[in-house]
Amino acid sequence: MMTKHVFIASLQQETSAFNPVISPKTMFFDFNCEELKGTEGMTGGLVDTLSAAEGVRVTYGQSLEADSGGPLNDAVWQNFLKGVLDDIAAKGPFDGIALALHGATSSLTTPDICGEVVAAVRAAVGEAVPIAVSHDLHANVTAKSAKNADYICGYHEYPHLDTYETGVRAAKLLLKHMAGEVQKTAYAAIPMIAPAHAYTTTKGALLALVNDAKAMVERGEISDFSLFEAQPWLDVPEFASAVIVIAKDEATATRVANDLARRHFALRKELQGPPLLSVDEVIKKALANKTGKPVVLVDSSDSRGAGSTADSAAVIEALLPYRDEIRAAVGVSDAPAVEKAFSLGVGAVADFTLGATVAPKISKPVLVKNARVRSLHLGDFTAVGPLARGTRSNCGLVAVLEVGKILIQVSKQSDNEKDIGFYRSFGIDPEFCQLVSVKACTSLRAGYTPISAEICNADTPGATGAVLTKLDYQQRPVPLYPMEEITEDDIVKAVCYR
Repeated sequence: MMTKHVFIASLQQETSAFNPVISPKTMFFDFNCEELKGTEGMTGGLVDTLSAAEGVRVTYGQSLEADSGGPLNDAVWQNFLKGVLDDIAAKGPFDGIALALHGATSSLTTPDICGEVVAAVRAAVGEAVPIAVSHDLHANVTAKSAKNADYICGYHEYPHLDTYETGVRAAKLLLKHMAGEVQKTAYAAIPMIAPAHAYTTTKGALLALVNDAKAMVERGEISDFSLFEAQPWLDVPEFASAVIVIAKDEATATRVANDLARRHFALRKELQGPPLLSVDEVIKKALANKTGKPVVLVDSSDSRGAGSTADSAAVIEALLPYRDEIRAAVGVSDAPAVEKAFSLGVGAVADFTLGATVAPKISKPVLVKNARVRSLHLGDFTAVGPLARGTRSNCGLVAVLEVGKILIQVSKQSDNEKDIGFYRSFGIDPEFCQLVSVKACTSLRAGYTPISAEICNADTPGATGAVLTKLDYQQRPVPLYPMEEITEDDIVKAVCYR
């Protein structure tokens, strides 16, 4: 059997166009993909599966990964792509290409960075070499990607509990193709978006749709599928949710993709979620709660994981009148306040101005009087999970301020706030609070649901605003639900480009 030569590369960043801070190279962790063997995530799934396959030789390219944030500095992705193309030219020829790309990455000048990467790789390797791509569930999958990738696989689960498995799925499709089992990929698009806090695949109609599609895979009717809920804080001309179906023949792939797209379209109102609560309403729920478990306030509009700046102190401001009544945990990213706390030392009492240090046009600073510096920390912590359990995160330096019964985790750079370790690692135990504020969307539910009395989505300011109809989109297409109503006729019918 002839050895098959495969190339792997990875680019991971989720962009919020409403975050005013451009994402520079210094935000990114730079690896060789081989270093990701045995790790969680879609790149780890690709690497492990392909490196273990019999008769396959792997060449490992660059893996560039960053937290969600503002639009990329163009040099970041352009240098990444240059490195990929240089590797392909110097180390080929290749029998297959595997790319792990977030799928919702843009710069101020390039709306579809992942599509550009796939197209450039296709041009470099030619039409005959199969390309398999793994994406986040929140990818904005464009026609450019669908025209140039043979296979596209996205996460099935939200919270994202199947990131590794998604890489495995893409790798297996690539291996089958190289062994002669060529399949068809159908792509359909629905002009709708939904706020990421408002839906989950753990319950409801979206779970039923995912499970029905999984059953089709188990029956052998199709080989793979993906339902993409596009990252709603992009602002780009080609912008839609999408359905991918992979099957042995084009007729089956397009038929099933069209059916899933219609059913996906039918969920458009449900995916917007129930009306948001005001912060004060959530506080009153927490004060009235007698279960002994905390009420969780979801501050999704300022979620660093979705691409915001995590520097809004709006929840802190609302809590201050209740400082002597409610045991609460709340976080904010504020480097100057951390530096002040470190200069004062543990036990010091002082006034602090918190918030609006990164994006002052989005939120406002809040004066917190007589705050005691409770503890100071280096800022690294281990995720409690279940999402990415055991992985390391780093918030920079961290100061915990005590204001009556309120504990404020103030960090230089908020990280992985969805994980309970964000608080627990710094001496704040959410289980002993009446209210816990979390700057995340839906991923927090994996850890917080078992310990909380209720999880409440709140109306707060931030670069990942939860009310999409209020956002100042400049480039989006029309119609796009929920800004405009759409009908089934607006669905872009399934097509197999390759």
